Amino acid sequence: MKKLLGLIVISCLFFSSCEEVIDLQLRDSEPVLMIEGTVSNLREWQEVKLSQTVSFDSELRKMPVGGAQVFLRESDEAWKQLREIEEGRYIVNNFKGRPGTTYSLRVEYDEETYESTSKMPEVIRVDSTGVSVVSFDEVRRTPLVLFQDPPAETNYYYFQLEINDQVVPSLFLYNDKFNNGKYVTINLDDFELNLNPLDSVVIELRNINEGSYNFWKGVQSQTGASASPGNPPSNISNGALGYFSTYAANSVYFIME
Repeated sequence: MKKLLGLIVISCLFFSSCEEVIDLQLRDSEPVLMIEGTVSNLREWQEVKLSQTVSFDSELRKMPVGGAQVFLRESDEAWKQLREIEEGRYIVNNFKGRPGTTYSLRVEYDEETYESTSKMPEVIRVDSTGVSVVSFDEVRRTPLVLFQDPPAETNYYYFQLEINDQVVPSLFLYNDKFNNGKYVTINLDDFELNLNPLDSVVIELRNINEGSYNFWKGVQSQTGASASPGNPPSNISNGALGYFSTYAANSVYFIME
């Protein structure tokens, strides 16, 4: 792993960001189950969160859902049940994701069953990092990440950015529609970020599945005003909102100079 030294001035197309907050403008007034399930290659444990949407006039946008039966399965192996560690939060230990493997999710709640299946993509490794200098009314410095996009398939990316041990609450999404198989440079800029000397930076590159990418793009599209807002697309059956994401991740760390 090498680090790209110096300051790089660059503009990156086909990149977008927004605040990472699921704050849905729902068409439906009836409560709807929301499922947020992930399987990662970086963890020995996996997590599924359940909540329920509430009416527009409520001060809460969603409420945790407890008492459900939640299961994960690797390929054709036996189902493993997750335990509820707090209301609406379910985990399973000794369950590490493997790239190229298919995983299934099943949730049983209120006499209904919700399911989803997803194949975990391969790991795409960060080749190098750098810093972009943006000069308009003021000078801002933002992190760059460089990597090789595989040519054989369509890839969808989610970047998690952590600065000084704090996760940046922004959504950084990218797909390779216009850069399939090319060497890619991404500027992780939410238009407010500014790196300072000695800041510690961790960039996690997640190669995610199409279903979760479409969900987050739907959330992103609702950050602006809309006369007829819709629900973000879900890859979970039976009308549930949310996503089941199996992602392969690689992370890098550097200190801002």
